[in-house]
This record gives sequence, C-alpha cells and structure tokens, in this order.
Amino acid sequence: MYPMVCAMVCATCAMGCGHPATDKECQEIVERIATLELEKDSNNSPKSVGAQVDETKKALAPNTMKDCVGKRITERAMQCVRSAKSSQQIVDDCFK
Repeated sequence: MYPMVCAMVCATCAMGCGHPATDKECQEIVERIATLELEKDSNNSPKSVGAQVDETKKALAPNTMKDCVGKRITERAMQCVRSAKSSQQIVDDCFK
C-alpha cells in the first residue's frame, strides 16, 4: 500500500497556484488517502485502520517531506481532500 499512497501524494502536490504546502497539510493528505484505502477493506476494524494509518504516515514521512512539503497547494484542493469519498477521487478531482 505504501507505494500507491506515495504516488498519490506526489501527484497531488505537484500543482501550480495556491500556497506552499505545509507539513501538516501533507500529513493530512497522506492520512486521508491511507484511511480511504484501508476503509475499502471491510475486514479492517476502526482501531486497525488507525494503527495502519499511523504506520503509513511514519513510513512515508521522508517522501512526504521531499515530494509534498513546499509544493503549491490550494485551499480548494484541501477542502476536496477532506470531503473525498475515495482515494481515487482525490487524485481525479482534487488536484486538477
């Protein structure tokens, strides 16, 4: 799962206008994508999802700093991330 989440974060943060993405915003994007991906599997309990999201955030921290923090992002894109119903929606709709 880590490579997919990493690829999505890289793609989502490569946008033009807006402001430089903060570490907090990048962590929020990673958390949202990971949560949506893990929730697709009905065998995951909420506690398990939370633990796996934390694990994913730790594993991706170096890439998040390099590929996301400081890249341009808009408030519209962040609102879209927050309301997305799937990780694919984040990629397809939030960062175009």
